[in-house]
Amino acid sequence: MATKLRGMLNLSKIDKSLITTNTKGDKVLWVDVVPNYGGEDQYGNTHSIQLYNKATRSTIYLGNLRPQEFGTAGATESEGTTEDLPF
Repeated sequence: MATKLRGMLNLSKIDKSLITTNTKGDKVLWVDVVPNYGGEDQYGNTHSIQLYNKATRSTIYLGNLRPQEFGTAGATESEGTTEDLPF
């Protein structure tokens, strides 16, 4: 199994003036994913998503992230078992 970071992104906190256009013409927003100072919080969050506004010199917190396991939940080949296949 692998681990990913999962969380909610609060789009209502984004100032529309911070959305820019890249060289391909796509609308983009530059964000930072930052580990929490002091590690995991009381809710299991380990990272936060932040946006820095250069004009106001302020950091906007958009959401928190926590680790989540994902992938196949069955037996692995390293255990010596495989799932029966129809071919």
